[in-house]
This record gives sequence, C-alpha cells and structure tokens, in this order.
Amino acid sequence: MIFEDERYRQFGARCVFFDRESGVSNPPFDSLNVSYTVGDLALNVEKNLEIVKKQLNVSTIAMLNQIHSDNIIEYNGEVVDADGFFTDKKGVFLSIKFADCCPVIFMDVKNKIIASVHSGWKGAYLKISQKMLEKLYSLGSKSEDIIVTLGPHICENCYEVKDDVANLFDQKFIKFKDGKKFLSLSSSIIESLVEKGINMNNIVDLKICTYESKDFFSYRRDKLTGRNIGGVFLLDY
Repeated sequence: MIFEDERYRQFGARCVFFDRESGVSNPPFDSLNVSYTVGDLALNVEKNLEIVKKQLNVSTIAMLNQIHSDNIIEYNGEVVDADGFFTDKKGVFLSIKFADCCPVIFMDVKNKIIASVHSGWKGAYLKISQKMLEKLYSLGSKSEDIIVTLGPHICENCYEVKDDVANLFDQKFIKFKDGKKFLSLSSSIIESLVEKGINMNNIVDLKICTYESKDFFSYRRDKLTGRNIGGVFLLDY
C-alpha cells in the first residue's frame, strides 16, 4: 500500500511512502525490502526497486548511503554518504530508506525544489532538518513557500532510549513510562522546523508508527528485517 500526502499533487509533485507489502523478498525481508545491506538477495532488492519505479512511473529512484549524519547534497546521480538531498529535476524519486527513523520531505512549491531527509535520533540531534531548510533558503526559497511531511517512523510510545541519548535532548521531548524513557522524534523535528520559520500549518505528520504497525519494517521490533521506502518526486507531465 502507498501512503501519500496529497498536498503535493497540486504543486506538480508526489510525496509517497510504501509499506512492506507487494514485493518479492522472502522472510524476514518480506516483501518490499529496498536495502542491499540487510542480508537480502541483491536480485530481490533490484526487483523490488523496479516494482516501486513502475508504481510511481518515475525515470529514476535516487538513493543515499545513509550514515546517520547531517550531510546534505544536491542530487547528482551518484549514491554518496549523506542523509539528505535535494533537486529540481523532474521524474527523480528522492527516496529515503527507513525502518523506524523518520523520513522528512520538503517542497518549495513556488520554485519547484524538492528534498528528502533521513532523521533518526542522531539526525534530530544534529538538526539535519534545520540544515536542509538553511540549504533551501540559500537557494532562494522562502519559509512560507515550503511544505514539509514527516513520514512513518517509530512513535514516542515505542522509542525507548537510554540516558546517553535522552540527555542530548530537551526533556520536553522525553516521555517517562514505567521507569523508562521514550523520545519523541516527531516533536523534536517539528520544533526544529518551526525554529527556522516554517509555519505549523505547513507541516504534516502522517502519525504512522513503524514499530506498532506490522505493515512496516521495524528494526527496533524485529532486528533482522528489511527497509521501507518513501520520498518525493516532481511529476514530469
């Protein structure tokens, strides 16, 4: 199934997230795994990416070698070490692989620039979403023209963290339950966006928890598992 933020269509783009169904991989990567590095057969991953490509009718699926950094690049056709990229090219699906981390999608609806970010706790701590906004602003984007979407990710009821991580964040992002600490990735990311001028009305959190929903891969839940895919692309028609 595809989950979509319909706002993008009126601006000539699509922002979509796939669940784990409708692919060809065998357990525990069943079935739409898009990662070559989790132990799945490369041939199955290639077939799954072709399924995604055909479903979206895009010319290219752009991917990053995600390393939990704040590195941001302009898409150049290569797979590089980074966790965010942007482009104004049509038909290029700026995809993020995720299995609990949060995919954060951006679009400057006026200048037709799109961007995707991969943000787990390290990305949130490094404020990679803020840094993507700074990059868009440097390209001439204005805050009022940018819409943002938080895709499926582990929610604050499930994302248990230890003190070493919890202490990196303002305590308003930490929930206490049964003597344990839980981090709200979404609240941290959203506040970082608002700090840089994005109006709350321009931000949508799909509020889908990858840990709670068995329809998605979740590393926290299953350890040995696949990776989901989501992102944004400019329509080429």
